[in-house]
Amino acid sequence: MKDNRWDIPAGRQYNFANDLKFGHLGEKVTKDFLTSLAEGSFEVKTDRYRNGRMVVEMQQNPRDTGWKDSGLLVTKAKWWVYIYALDGSLVVVSVERLKRFITAISGEMKIKTFAPMSTNPTKGFLLMPEDVMDMLINPDYDQVED
Repeated sequence: MKDNRWDIPAGRQYNFANDLKFGHLGEKVTKDFLTSLAEGSFEVKTDRYRNGRMVVEMQQNPRDTGWKDSGLLVTKAKWWVYIYALDGSLVVVSVERLKRFITAISGEMKIKTFAPMSTNPTKGFLLMPEDVMDMLINPDYDQVED
């Protein structure tokens, strides 16, 4: 039996010129990422609990001195790298895309407090795996070209 899952969808016309142009756009994104990586323009977070959830920090209260912007609100990085497993399972998203996503969901998703009894509690968003996938593939979070 033939497996059609990987075929070009019915009705879509193959166009080498368009596919090549699209591929070049992907190469441009990759080059930008690698350049940013070489320049140190990335923020890395690690899922210590291996639960598939992504925490996006927005504020912190170090030693009970008052809540201050932190994490996504202050980063100068171009890329946000989230490590799900230390053997190389990670997600990379542009900081701008992550900010567009957080702005879009902030009305429907509550900010949570993490480590409230520690000397440095933080506030931010707890993204479930389906939220992360939505952020990565949903065109609603694409950069709008002028």
